[in-house]
Amino acid sequence: MTPLPITDIRRCAADADFVAAMHDLYARLDAEIAGHAPVCTNRGACCKFDAFGHRLYVTSIELAYFLARSEGPLLAPPDRSFCPYQQGGKCHARSARPAACRVFFCDAAAQEWQPGTSEESLKKLAGIGDRFGLPYVYLEWTEALRMMGGALVDRPPVARVGLSIDIAARSP
Repeated sequence: MTPLPITDIRRCAADADFVAAMHDLYARLDAEIAGHAPVCTNRGACCKFDAFGHRLYVTSIELAYFLARSEGPLLAPPDRSFCPYQQGGKCHARSARPAACRVFFCDAAAQEWQPGTSEESLKKLAGIGDRFGLPYVYLEWTEALRMMGGALVDRPPVARVGLSIDIAARSP
């Protein structure tokens, strides 16, 4: 397995030009996906990886953007069973979420455009990595969070009234 370039990830997370490039890429990706009008009916079931029967993979480039947009400490589950940012059917890292989270819909109509959109987004992410000297590494999401030093949580944290755990409030 290729080592995760944590120093380069942190360097890019602190680079305003990198963050702006990623924000632009995700805005264009979100607009493209919205044009397909996909429907989400599972209310976050896909974020319970073991129960849903799949895995989420991310790139080192996406980790840098996620780190840049984080307001609190990174969170990590002790295993690959769930995403620590999904709670009550809602993503509390929505604007910083990886491309695969943006592209995936269990809507049958989405199966036609998802593969091509996913592959194209990976190419664009690699291009941003090249532009900013961030080596491209592709790995499983929960493992990446643990490798980045995410605080271990047994289950997604529960938001309390008046407190927000939304890590995506910062703008680039």
